Order: sequence, then structure tokens, then C-alpha cells
Amino acid sequence: IHEISNIMVRLGYSLRQGPLIEKDYYNFEALNMPADHPARDMQDTFFIDKTHVIRTHTSPIQIHSLESEPPPLKII
Repeated sequence: IHEISNIMVRLGYSLRQGPLIEKDYYNFEALNMPADHPARDMQDTFFIDKTHVIRTHTSPIQIHSLESEPPPLKII
């Protein structure tokens, strides 16, 4: 992972990391996953409370990045 990350950084990408516990908004809403989407089922997602989940994928980090800087983004 470190070797690949170093190569990508040399190619102009920036390395991003995000929280393991994420707001429902960033994990689902901002990605246009409706309330009845199968990924929101209790057997597929660990809900901490009504508004926080254990992050299920890396896409929330992309949303955070898009909120803080203009596109185009080169991130891993």
C-alpha cells in the first residue's frame, strides 16, 4: 500500500484519509442513495446511531474533498 501510494503521489495524486465513523449524509445522501437503497439495510451497514454509520466505502472521502476544493481532483 505504501509503495503504490508513493508512486501515485509522485504522479500528482494526493493521499486522502477520512473518518471510520461517518455521517449518514456523506455515506449515503450525498451519493444519491435513497432511504430504501439496499446498502442501508441493517445487515449491510453498522449504524452507530440514527445519523452516524461505520464508513462502508471510500466515496465519502471524495465528497469531503469536493466540498473543500474545486475539481478536477487527483486523489487516492
